[in-house]
Amino acid sequence: MKIAIVHDHLGFRGGGERTVLLLALRLNADFITAYAHPDTFSEYQKKLGPRLAPLSNKIIGVRVVRFFWLRYLFWNNRELFKKYDLLIASGQTATEAVANYAKKTAVKIVYTHSTPRRVFDQYELSRNMYPMYLRPAYAAFARFWKWLYLRAVKKFDINIANSENVRKRIIAHTGGDASCVIWPPILTAEFKWRGQGDYFLSWGRVDEAKRVELIVKAFKKMPEQKLIVASGGPRLEIVKKIAEGAPNITVLGWIDDEKLKELAGRCRAAVYIPIDEDAGITHLEANAAGKPYLGVREGGLVESTVDGETGILIKADPGEEDVIKAVKTMTSEWCQSRRKICEDHAKKYDAEVFMRRLEKVVSDNNPERPVLGVDASRSENPKYPGEGRRTGVEVYSKNLIDCLIPAAKKAGIRLRLYAPYTLKNLPSEIQKVIPAKRNWTRRALAGELKYSPPDYFFTPAYYIPKNAPKNSFAAIHDVIFKSNPKKYSFFERLAQSYALNRNLKRAKKIISISEYSKSEIIKWCSVPLDRIAVIPMAYTPKKNLSRNKKRKNQIIFIGRLEKKKSIDILIKAFYEFKKGHAGWNLVLAGKPGYGYDGLLALISRLNLQNQITLTGYLEEEKKWRLLAESAILVHPSADEGSSITLFEAWDARTPAIVADIPVMRENGKDAALFFAPGNKNDLADKMSSLCGNDNMRSSLIEKGTASLYDLSWTKAAEDILGIILK
Repeated sequence: MKIAIVHDHLGFRGGGERTVLLLALRLNADFITAYAHPDTFSEYQKKLGPRLAPLSNKIIGVRVVRFFWLRYLFWNNRELFKKYDLLIASGQTATEAVANYAKKTAVKIVYTHSTPRRVFDQYELSRNMYPMYLRPAYAAFARFWKWLYLRAVKKFDINIANSENVRKRIIAHTGGDASCVIWPPILTAEFKWRGQGDYFLSWGRVDEAKRVELIVKAFKKMPEQKLIVASGGPRLEIVKKIAEGAPNITVLGWIDDEKLKELAGRCRAAVYIPIDEDAGITHLEANAAGKPYLGVREGGLVESTVDGETGILIKADPGEEDVIKAVKTMTSEWCQSRRKICEDHAKKYDAEVFMRRLEKVVSDNNPERPVLGVDASRSENPKYPGEGRRTGVEVYSKNLIDCLIPAAKKAGIRLRLYAPYTLKNLPSEIQKVIPAKRNWTRRALAGELKYSPPDYFFTPAYYIPKNAPKNSFAAIHDVIFKSNPKKYSFFERLAQSYALNRNLKRAKKIISISEYSKSEIIKWCSVPLDRIAVIPMAYTPKKNLSRNKKRKNQIIFIGRLEKKKSIDILIKAFYEFKKGHAGWNLVLAGKPGYGYDGLLALISRLNLQNQITLTGYLEEEKKWRLLAESAILVHPSADEGSSITLFEAWDARTPAIVADIPVMRENGKDAALFFAPGNKNDLADKMSSLCGNDNMRSSLIEKGTASLYDLSWTKAAEDILGIILK
């Protein structure tokens, strides 16, 4: 496997430069960059030797010119990128280059130090820095830059944020998400306690973002407190001018690493108050040397500081008085007492921790292992993102995907889960978030499959989009909209027909969830027998579920309240049942669907408003509580592709009455009571029989509970994976 680290340029000694140089050495990777200044970590450059590939010997510093010049350099050497199987981009120009020039089969990873904030949250601030006559030009330039970045970042397989702070920016600015957060490496072995001096030390780069000028101004008002500034940058001369006439302040500019480590190891504390820092390294280097630091409640410092222990965080957007007040609390005794806490804290960010986590990302994404892409967008209801709402199709998707994760790992393949937003209960490192507000499958997912095609593709609940590989597979739950179209609205039939046709056209093999569904697919779609495989619906019993022994005189239905579920038959049967069973109630638990108004009219016409409860959509906890306190579950639908509700009734120890249809017979066997589909009188009779027969109730519960142990999502996932990889 040929690996390349691609970084914008090695123009100065920064945390990002050191991070990627160390990574290249650890991974034995080539290092591609626009140019390499000899003073930028020369020791690492020497170790890389011929693996360091600068694209130019020139250095251009003019901002706008450099923007286009850097991109030209990478474009002019675009064929170079096609040599590599895995590329890690660092920096915004490098991000664009890897996204656009790497070969399609290469694994593309971006280590995001930050998004280009000048075109996002700092756009107004940046634009206002220019004269009025140049602002329209900057606005056009910013739109172009933003387009370049967003177009590039969506093509990456893995996006690693260097802090939770940067991860939030990725979400806010791109609509996507980071696959994981890996903090930049801290060389804890090189920053050590060397004694307790009487000075504070600042070694953050001297530019407008680090507030070094503010630090110097504050110390100028504290002649009794010593400060050493051991860094350089574009505002160094301004800092020197501010410090003039202050014998307590020494401005050294850039110094070599050994002298810096000596100063850090002997200072009283560090001072580091950058503006909304992406992550930050300086304060953790101070901690590694056993020193607390004076920081600011902004950016990455908030998440990497134990306030009052490893450092003191002053308020955001601080003034000189805030710095002065904090310095005076950081006495020599207080600082020295934090030594062990600081050293232990820094170990969490040690370079070895960083390297092992990056190595795992690289190992897990080895391009020699095939990729199975899975449409995970239906693992919860897409109309209610992040709320965990699920109907039968979403329950199927979620449970199957949960078990595909370990099955894929066992099989030695990479799993890539596609979704329009981050799915909270699934590992983020295998998710590919593709933001889109409309036409997600048809446009966003299809585009992803074009730019970064997997070896295999599977959709457990929707349809196979354009650009999917030839080895694509789809689960088709039922074709009831064809066998009984009157139970669906025109638009529902249109949508389901479109999805079905896409799957019939593009699927190498179709997964059916029951023998009955298989027979219906063959009947209505003329699909060859050998093109369909049956992997039965599975179930995982709930742990710690309250299963009441004493039940209310209550019958419950769970599912969408719509015409195709035969809810009207249940209501009419309940009306007949009530004539001999006063005091019983019916609960219809589910969100309204097609034909709901007709059900309300029927309830009113039969005067059952006080005996029938309409709950609307139920959260899982409430659903299970209602199911566990009900005496009977009735599922009257005459057309079903699955039987999840029956499994849930068994799990809750609630006897079930279901329509005598093939899929229920196939799964229910002798563990449910069956009634003639569409026959209200037969259903009323079965309800009467079951409510007064304890032996029958106990028998059904016992048989249903035993049947649950034959159902396994793990087996279903392994069987589907076997079909895909065959």
